[in-house]
Amino acid sequence: MDKIPKIIIYGAGAIGGTLGGFLSNKFDNIFLLARGEHAKVMKEKGLILYEMDPEQKKHIDVNVIESLDEESDADVIIIVVKNYNLEEVAEDIKNKATNNPVIMSFQNGAENQKILPKYIKKIIFGVLWFGAWRDKPGVIGCEPTRPITMGILNDDSEAKETMSKINNIFQQADIESEIVENFQDAVHAKIIFNITNALLTLIGHGFRDIENISKLRKITVNLLTEGIDIVKAAGYNEFIRGENHPTWRLLKIAKHLPGFITNKIFLNFINNVNLNSMAQDVITIQRDQTELDSINGYLLKLAEKHGIDAPYNRALYRACKEKFSEPEFKPMTEEELWMKTKEILKNKQ
Repeated sequence: MDKIPKIIIYGAGAIGGTLGGFLSNKFDNIFLLARGEHAKVMKEKGLILYEMDPEQKKHIDVNVIESLDEESDADVIIIVVKNYNLEEVAEDIKNKATNNPVIMSFQNGAENQKILPKYIKKIIFGVLWFGAWRDKPGVIGCEPTRPITMGILNDDSEAKETMSKINNIFQQADIESEIVENFQDAVHAKIIFNITNALLTLIGHGFRDIENISKLRKITVNLLTEGIDIVKAAGYNEFIRGENHPTWRLLKIAKHLPGFITNKIFLNFINNVNLNSMAQDVITIQRDQTELDSINGYLLKLAEKHGIDAPYNRALYRACKEKFSEPEFKPMTEEELWMKTKEILKNKQ
């Protein structure tokens, strides 16, 4: 890897397309693996990428492939698919990649740390701290900052050297990245905030008006503070990355502040939250698979393992399990979720 390596973005959807777009804008040896209409449009017209403002679009010429068979000799493969597709992708890479590539894994949660080592040896794990969305095939919007945190699971000098080179490549492409020793802290700090993806999906955020901001604020703050207690009990520490993520101390304080102080601030925050990936799965695409178990389910297993009571997270998980499995998803109101949570709290007493 003395030269710029051949990099394949496996899963060039919203996040993968953003990474691939910025890398392609700087380097030639980048390939976006996509399928369907999205791949067809990017092959014919290139990728349209914008940062928040749809009027400020950039056209980027990209190399698009639909199978690893087309470019089997990649030096680096960046996997940007959901956890529920990861096993299939890992098998595909193991069977088709011919150059013993370094794998970079960008999934929410910690499930990828169990799955990938079964198939691949050289793995760099990453946590993404930005959002992106696909307006239509070939058109992607993203947040203006693109921070990434990277780490490895073992003390491998070769892996560290490779990670350093890739980190440099990201930075040259205006992708803000860093290498940290306390990578598991970053993973679990991100999980705390990812648990609200299920909440916002369940209530249909972006598709219906919020009816009770006080109930939604209380549910959200309790979900997050329970999450903090769980990951701390599991031995992980706070990891602060980006101004959009409040500190654990601030969340703990917010739990005890009256609504007339916090409701307006919370509403402004919610109104500025973009459609998350779980909502895209459940509501937009109507997919029957989600990351509920790999994020919210994982957190509840940690809670059980370390003896932490988490009634708000249990209520959310159960409600999502029920609603997401319905033939036609219908969002739950804040009041309905609040009543479900109160049932669990009452049964605990």
